[in-house]
Amino acid sequence: MGEYSGREFFKDKCGGKILDLDYKNTTITKEGIETVKEHTSRFGEDHANQKMIERLEAIERGELEITEYDKRYYTHEIRESQRYDNMGVEKGEKGSFEQWNDAHTATLEDYKINEIEQPLYHPEALNE
Repeated sequence: MGEYSGREFFKDKCGGKILDLDYKNTTITKEGIETVKEHTSRFGEDHANQKMIERLEAIERGELEITEYDKRYYTHEIRESQRYDNMGVEKGEKGSFEQWNDAHTATLEDYKINEIEQPLYHPEALNE
């Protein structure tokens, strides 16, 4: 059970050790956005992911002020992508539910996030 996330996962199958990471001082870059796009595309079309990517692109262009939601989403997707790579899931491949759950939960643990209390998605990405 994840200490911060409150989610069940297998620590030995999550793509590496749990790290002590902090999302708060992140800078959005074009390279990072490309990593987020590549990683999230493996899950198919998703309105909320698309809206978050649009937000990241606007932030990178200086058109939108970054929020804690944006920082959490951006750092989470990049780290989760690294975990997928470490688990041997090929780029573009979705992987199994168990692989997603282990990578997702471990990434929440890396950043000490409970996604109920600290959502990854900005409300406007979920409400449009």
